[in-house]
Amino acid sequence: MQGAIDFKYTTFLQMLQFADSALPIGSAAHSFGLETLVSEGLLSIEQLETFLRDYLVEAGALECQFCQRGHQLASQLSHSGQDLFITQWLALNERLSAYKTVRESRLASASLGRRFLQLVHGLDIHPLLPDIMQAAKSAGIATHFSIAFGLIGGLLAVDATMTGLAYLQQSLSGLVFACQRLMPLGQHQASKILWHLQPTLLAIIKRSEVAAPNDDISSFTPLVDIGSMRHSALTTRLFIS
Repeated sequence: MQGAIDFKYTTFLQMLQFADSALPIGSAAHSFGLETLVSEGLLSIEQLETFLRDYLVEAGALECQFCQRGHQLASQLSHSGQDLFITQWLALNERLSAYKTVRESRLASASLGRRFLQLVHGLDIHPLLPDIMQAAKSAGIATHFSIAFGLIGGLLAVDATMTGLAYLQQSLSGLVFACQRLMPLGQHQASKILWHLQPTLLAIIKRSEVAAPNDDISSFTPLVDIGSMRHSALTTRLFIS
C-alpha cells in the first residue's frame, strides 16, 4: 500500500517538473505570434486575460486533445507491437502537423517536442524513446510537444486528466511569461491572470474528453495565425516565433 502511494506522489512530482515553464527545452524562445500582435498594437495588457482565455479555448483545446491522444497511445503500448506503436505515433504527429497551417508555429511545436523527448530520454523513463525519435527523424515527421507530453504522462501512469491539465498549465504559463517580456506586465498581475484562467483550463479538459469519442477536433485562431506569419518580417524580435 505504501509503495503504491509513494509511486503516485513520485509521478506527480515528475509531472510538476515537466510542467514547469522553465523546463530547459527552449520554451522561452517562442511567443507563438504574440510578439507580432503586441508590436502592431493589437494586444494590450487590458485585453490580455480575455485574449488568452479565447486563445486557450481554441488552440489550447486542440493541443489538449492531441496530448490526451498521446497519453492513450502510451496505454496501448503493452497491447501492440513496437512497429505498430511507432506507426501510430508517426501518424498522430502527422495529423497534428496538418492542423498547424502556420510554418513558424508548426516548427516551434516540433522543436519543443524534439527537445522534450531528448531531455526525458536522459532520465531513462522508457527504452523505446530513442526508437520513436529516430523513426520520426528518418521519416521527416515532426514530433509535437503536446503529443510527446501526453505520451510521457501515459508512460509514467499519470492520470490522463492530470496530464492534460499539466500541459495546459505550462502552455499558459509560457504565454504569460512571454507577455511579461513584451509588455509592462508585473508579477502580481501575471499571477492573477494565471489564477483567473484556471477554470478555463478545467473547462477545456472536460470539452476535450466529451469530444474525444467522436473525434471532434477543431481550432480557429486567425489573428494569432496571421501574427505568426508576419513575425519573421518584424524589424526587431525577441522571440523565434
